[in-house]
Amino acid sequence: MGRAADPKVQRWQSLVDQPKSIFGWPTWTTLPVTRNTRANAAKAGVKPFWSKEAERMETIVQLADVDGVSLEGARVRIMAWSQLPLADITMTFEVLDGDRWVCISRIDFLPPGPHPNVHWKQFNLEPSINGSHIHTCKDNGRLGLDAFTPRRNLPNAVPLSEEPLSFRDMLAVAANFYNIDGLGDITPPEWNESLSW
Repeated sequence: MGRAADPKVQRWQSLVDQPKSIFGWPTWTTLPVTRNTRANAAKAGVKPFWSKEAERMETIVQLADVDGVSLEGARVRIMAWSQLPLADITMTFEVLDGDRWVCISRIDFLPPGPHPNVHWKQFNLEPSINGSHIHTCKDNGRLGLDAFTPRRNLPNAVPLSEEPLSFRDMLAVAANFYNIDGLGDITPPEWNESLSW
């Protein structure tokens, strides 16, 4: 039924579980226009892509412990599409591991397609999830450290009990799963609801 959690994964899970708050006030930034060159598209087996409508916005939420002291090496990243209000929003809990940030848990809100659970039989999970879902550190830690690599991308997920109806609902879900006081007070991104063709 999977292996015992690696000590590193256990430390990561304890970081998720401990009470935290936000440290400072995060701001939203718009990332560069999405481009997928011919070479990259060929490697991925998809068509080349370029769109100024597919701009991503993100904010990095720095965290503090219960005493308000900054938790160095732990953060939450929130990503949204500038032209898609309340659709395909991702909130990741990340830790600094050596010289790189590792996503140890991810919540996908209102994703564009279903998520397949490759290991569903082994871990008694739903084979496919349509709708919002969370990839927990604990569930993926049972696969070993390899589950936290970009290639594996946290393959195990479970559905949320209900779909969020607002950005505030999404923040409340993340605040609960990640045990972060004040996360629900973050300002939503300024979505551009007028598509230009």
